[in-house]
Amino acid sequence: MLRRLFLAFAGCAALHAAEIPLTDATVVPGERVGPIEKGMTLFGLKTLLGADKFKSVDLPGAEGETIPGAIVFKGTDREIQVVFNPEGDEKEIVEVRIVGKGWKFPDGLARGMTVEQVEKVNGKPYKVSGFDWDYGGYADFTGGKLAGKVSVRFNHGDKELDKSLIGDRSLSSTDKKLREAKVTATEISVIFPLEKTPPAKP
Repeated sequence: MLRRLFLAFAGCAALHAAEIPLTDATVVPGERVGPIEKGMTLFGLKTLLGADKFKSVDLPGAEGETIPGAIVFKGTDREIQVVFNPEGDEKEIVEVRIVGKGWKFPDGLARGMTVEQVEKVNGKPYKVSGFDWDYGGYADFTGGKLAGKVSVRFNHGDKELDKSLIGDRSLSSTDKKLREAKVTATEISVIFPLEKTPPAKP
């Protein structure tokens, strides 16, 4: 019985993914990037896209580390980097890094936005880590519309920043000096929360 239910669910999921055209460029934070959906694995991605649109690579991670991933739609305006969960056998997708300019967020989120503009999308103020270190410029949207759905990193380019904005510290998006610095969102990733496995019965 459980096997039949599983197969029926898998069939419905495959049908749903098949209904989204490969050319779709819509991003639904926390849910999908075009036809690539939350819960999809490496196997599912290969099956969906085919070998010509998919290339397995090691992607850069924090502090010089690398993580297993793939480049999809390379060389097009919908290029993305897909990050897999390094633990477990399924290699479920946990993050999709937006590279190409062709992707559209319904809420208007986009690279190049200022701290204030992203605040409007989030629906409330948020935190930004201080700049010029390994985790510098990342937004913390806890309590906002974007929380747990996207990762955004701001960059100041070659602009000189006030010392109060540099280093391992937490800044408010309402901070006057941060806003005056006109830092912009240069990295946006869509986060796919891992499907939680129910605890085994004793």
